[in-house]
Amino acid sequence: MAGILSRSHSIYGDEGILVTMTHSKLGFPDGILLNYPLLNSGSINSLRKMLHRIDVNVPPTELRLKIKGENPIERLFFKSRDILWLYRLRKFWHRYNLGNFDIYHFDGGIPFIYGDRILKRLKNKHIVAHFFGSDLRRWGMNPYLKEYAQLKFTSEVDHLKIDPSLIFVPIPFEADKIEPRKQENKILRVGHSPTRRTAKGTNEIIEIVERLKKKIKFEFLLIEGVSHKRCMELKATCDIGIDQIGNYAGTAYGRSGLEFLALGIPTITEIPKEYEYLLPGHPFITASRKTLEDVLYDLLSNPELRQMKRIQGLKWVREFPNPRRVIGLIYKEYKRLGWIK
Repeated sequence: MAGILSRSHSIYGDEGILVTMTHSKLGFPDGILLNYPLLNSGSINSLRKMLHRIDVNVPPTELRLKIKGENPIERLFFKSRDILWLYRLRKFWHRYNLGNFDIYHFDGGIPFIYGDRILKRLKNKHIVAHFFGSDLRRWGMNPYLKEYAQLKFTSEVDHLKIDPSLIFVPIPFEADKIEPRKQENKILRVGHSPTRRTAKGTNEIIEIVERLKKKIKFEFLLIEGVSHKRCMELKATCDIGIDQIGNYAGTAYGRSGLEFLALGIPTITEIPKEYEYLLPGHPFITASRKTLEDVLYDLLSNPELRQMKRIQGLKWVREFPNPRRVIGLIYKEYKRLGWIK
């Protein structure tokens, strides 16, 4: 998503450069890869499991603005890690003139390092924070980014409950690069592709699907632990997609749901009514744990509904999260603040 945004600046004749801290496990472009230590190594991932930091679930009733590093031990770790990261960053900083840009658009809560050393160096630049995924929801906002960022965006609808000052823009998505399915399978196939099972309500989805299989014939495909390329190949074999239920570590929809829509696949997800206004005209078929079985049965039984949702989905996913539209919303804020004419 950050890569799409960096490329999208060219729409306005500007140059956008993507800098990433670690290699994408899903095969997305790295841009300038800093390859930071103590981030996604095997030992760090083991430590996260021991400390239960792989659990990104936050109940809706517990949404609040936290400050990352409030815990003294956690803050000490971040500050110590910064020493290593600064050493690695130094050679890239000079090689790619990373201090010579006008606007710094940080994805999430790390402005190159946890601390404010780099932000102080960029004090005459324009600083933007943009939140995706579970980092803000689960771990909180970087205190230094909170202070220095003049603009704060989110592409997660429930983040507005955490911090109402955030500006919502859709997840940027290039639907026009995906070829839609041409026809359905003889035996309909339902697909679900969680990054984390607990975040998407996967175990409950599986339980409901197994129960429904006793009433109606269909196949269920669980897609996980594969590259993004392979994931898309498998999704393209499905007739119905399920994004998520439960709103455990994200709300309404994610990239997975957009991918199903772009493939011309009717997609089920859970969208709380309080967030519907942020997704006008959306084509998702809404369901909850209580209603998923009935909703899925109706969709499996109704080819006219599937065709209608296919058409609606393709139209919406090519317009609403289109990178040209999303970067336009961002540039509107740049202009409001006088950063551009």
